[in-house]
Order: sequence, then structure tokens, then C-alpha cells
Amino acid sequence: MDLVPAVTTHLLLVRHGQTHTSRDDTFCGVTEVPLTPVGCSQSQCLAERLRREHVDALYCSPQQRAQETAAPIARALEIEIRTRSALREMDLGKWENRPRADLAREYPHALEEWERGSWMAHPPEGETQQAVINRMVPCIIEMLDAHVGQTVVVVSHKTALRLLIGHLLKMTPPESRNLRLDPASLSELRVTGDRVELVLCNDTSHLSI
Repeated sequence: MDLVPAVTTHLLLVRHGQTHTSRDDTFCGVTEVPLTPVGCSQSQCLAERLRREHVDALYCSPQQRAQETAAPIARALEIEIRTRSALREMDLGKWENRPRADLAREYPHALEEWERGSWMAHPPEGETQQAVINRMVPCIIEMLDAHVGQTVVVVSHKTALRLLIGHLLKMTPPESRNLRLDPASLSELRVTGDRVELVLCNDTSHLSI
């Protein structure tokens, strides 16, 4: 009996471009903020980079900063943006729009748990890490089912993407904290059956062109 060859689907994961909150190390989850001029330029560079890829679909978080990042990609690739609520950033509750330095004084224990990746860590009145994973994974499975053997771009956010990548690679929460995802960075997962391989992480080479 001939074996059916394994089919690989490529997920190109994009963190949105720079905002004033990412620049100033301010916690930003559900808060809506636009890209800075630097962020807009980063998105254009990213679009030029992805122009070299054969991309079959473009999915995006509904939030402004992600949509503004996806727009030049959609124009460059001449494809539509498919918005999915599940790709939004983690709700950071009382930490929303707060500088890290302020939180270190007001919530030292909770912030320390967060920084080391404790599975129990979550912002006061905010979303849990598991809740983010629970909404992200079904969305990704839906994409994989719809685009078998294709290449899909996903524009999302720092914490949401970190938790997703960590979960798919079977990393513990503290291990996933080592995944750095800079603004307008590109990471790639190759999915073959139930096997997931990280082949590119936090690539920003397109920003230095």
C-alpha cells in the first residue's frame, strides 16, 4: 500500500508594527492604539518582504494596530484581509495602558509571576493565559483545515502569538517567556499533520533594509 505523502502548511506569524505603547513599554491589550509613523514604515517593509512569498490567505486580529499592519500586506499581495476576533490581544484588565514601571510598584508580586511565566499569572480583572490559548488554537485549526498545504499569514499581537507558539511547541509557560517577538517581526511555523516545527522566530531583517 502506498503511503499518502505528508502535506505541510506554512503559518507566517506577524506581530503588528510599533505603537507608542510598545515603544514606551506600556501594557496594551484590548486598548485601541494606532501605529506610530515608525510602525507604518515597518509595515511597509514587512509587506515588501512578504511579496517574495506565495501567500494564499491573510488573517488578522480586529484591533486597529493589527489591521494597519495587515493593510499594506494585503495591497502588496493583492489578497483580502480575513478578520478573526480570536486573534485579538490578551485582555490585560487593570494593567491596560499602564507603564511597566508603575505596575512594578503597584503589583510587584503579580508582575513578578507574569514575568517568569507562571501558568497562574494573569493581570487583575484580565484574561488568563489559558483563555487566550483556548480561543487562539481553534482559530488556527480552522485555518489549517481550510488551507492544507498552503501558506497563511496571521497578523496578531505579542502575548497572543507567544502563547500560541509556546502551546503548539509544547513549551511550559516559563519556557515560552523566552520567545521574543518584536514589533513587525516575522515568525514561521511549519505544520505537518500534528507535528509543528518552528523554523523562523522574531525575524526583523526586513526592517534594516
